Amino acid sequence: MHTADLGSESGDPRAESAAATKAAVRSRLRAARRELTAEQISIRGRALAQVLQTVVPAGSAVAGYLPMPGEPDVRPFLIDHAEVGGLVYVPVIASSTDRLLTWAPWSPAAQLRRSAFAAVEEPLGDGLDTVTLREHHPEGLTVLVPGLAVDHQGARMGQGGGFYDTAFGAGSDQRVSTSGGSAVGHPSDLGPLRFIAVVHAEEVLRPGAFPVEPHDLRVHTIVTEREATTPRPL
Repeated sequence: MHTADLGSESGDPRAESAAATKAAVRSRLRAARRELTAEQISIRGRALAQVLQTVVPAGSAVAGYLPMPGEPDVRPFLIDHAEVGGLVYVPVIASSTDRLLTWAPWSPAAQLRRSAFAAVEEPLGDGLDTVTLREHHPEGLTVLVPGLAVDHQGARMGQGGGFYDTAFGAGSDQRVSTSGGSAVGHPSDLGPLRFIAVVHAEEVLRPGAFPVEPHDLRVHTIVTEREATTPRPL
C-alpha cells in the first residue's frame, strides 16, 4: 500500500524531516526484502503460523491481510485459523486518496482480484468499514498489522500510505484502543482491539531507529517467524 508518506504534506519542517528519515529507512528495508527468495518467505510463513497460533485464540475474529511482495506471509495462519472456525477479514483499499480501508470476509475459497491501488490481492464483494467491523465483534478483534519495521517499544513503521494509522491510529476517529486493549474516547459498545505487528525478525529495531510521530500506530504484541514478544514500556 504505497502512497505518499503520511505527514509529508503538512508543511511542518519537523514532520517533513521525520518523513524524509522514514523514507530512507523504508528504502533500506524494502531493498532487504527484495533479497528474500520466494522459498525463504514460504518457509518463514509456515514458522510464522506456528507462532501466531500461540497468541491468537482459536475461533476468534481476526483482521488479517494478504501479503504484498516481500511481506511476511500470514496466509498459512489464516487458512489454519479459518479451518478451526475462526472468522477472518482482510483489508480492501476503498480510497487511496482518503487512505480508507474496508474489511472483507476471507476464507481459503475466497475469490480474489488485484487491487486497483496496490500490489496486493483483495476479495471480491462488499466490505465493512472499520467501525462496523468492530460493531460486529463486541467480544474483541485481533488485528494483524503488516509493517516494514517495529521497534522494541511497539512503535510501528508502515509502508507510508497511512492506511492503518488512519483506521486505528491515535489521530483517527475509529475508536482506537489503549495499550490494554480497551476503547477510549468513544462509546463503550465496541469491544477491545489487540494489535499484533507482523514483521520479519530482522525488522524488529531498537527505539530511535526510525522517527515515531503522534499518528503512528503502536502495537500490543510483536510477532516474527521466530517468536512473539511484548513491547517494552515507554
